[in-house]
Amino acid sequence: MQREIKFRAWNIKTKEYNNYVEIYCYLDGSIGFSAGVNNNNPVGNSENFIIEQFTGLKDKNGVDIYEGDKLNNGWKISFKDGMFGFFDNNHHMGINSHMSGFAEVIGNIHEK
Repeated sequence: MQREIKFRAWNIKTKEYNNYVEIYCYLDGSIGFSAGVNNNNPVGNSENFIIEQFTGLKDKNGVDIYEGDKLNNGWKISFKDGMFGFFDNNHHMGINSHMSGFAEVIGNIHEK
């Protein structure tokens, strides 16, 4: 199975998303990143950003679903125990393409 791996970064200061994210893994085990068009955020300035990963799924309108997204059925997408999903009665339930095909992204956990 192959899926597209991509990320977005929520800018805590400006309260907006940067959809252009480059992640760097260094030989010493540290991780850095650049966010924003033309890498307008310096590498390693992670205290200003929350990185969220694409689930590999799309909603019923073809919109990419990321962790942190809110769906119209009340789900808030998260990543826990090695899978993307949502919480139902305090249990983390995995999400799949059949389930996401009936849902619609209506926002995210950062925007009201």
